[in-house]
Amino acid sequence: MNIRPARREDAEPWAALRLKLWPDADAGELSAETHAFLDGRLVPTIDAGFLALEDCIPAGFVEIAIRPFADGCRSQPVPHVEGWYVEPFARGRGIGRALLAAAEAWARGRGFNEMASDSEVHNEASIAAHGACGFAETERLVKFRKEI
Repeated sequence: MNIRPARREDAEPWAALRLKLWPDADAGELSAETHAFLDGRLVPTIDAGFLALEDCIPAGFVEIAIRPFADGCRSQPVPHVEGWYVEPFARGRGIGRALLAAAEAWARGRGFNEMASDSEVHNEASIAAHGACGFAETERLVKFRKEI
C-alpha cells in the first residue's frame, strides 16, 4: 500500500473515487474540481488530497479543507475531512487509517492541533470508522428545509 499526495496524473482516478463516495453528484463537476486543485487553482472544499494505491490501483482517498470553524472544535480555523473513501476490496486493512494519518501529518505540519469530520447520522459504518481512528463524537444534528 502506498499513501501519497494526489498528483496531476491522479485527477481522473481520484474523481472516479469521489463519484463512488458521492454518487448523486455531477461527475463532470467532481472531475473539474480534481483537475482544478491539481493545477493549483483554488477549490474551496479541497486544501489537501491524498490517495491510497494498492499495486498501482487507486484504493481510496481523503481530502481536507480548512474551514473557518467546525462544531465541537476548540480552535479556529480547523482542518476538516471533506471526503474519505476506501474501495470495498481494500477495506479492513488499515488503508482508511493510513489515509487519515497522512492528512493529520499534513495538518500538524501547518500548525493545527485538531481535525474535524462529519458523517450522516444513519451511516453507522462511517461513524464506527471515525471512532476506530480516534475521532470523538461531539454532537448529532438533524437539518431541516422548508420551501417558501
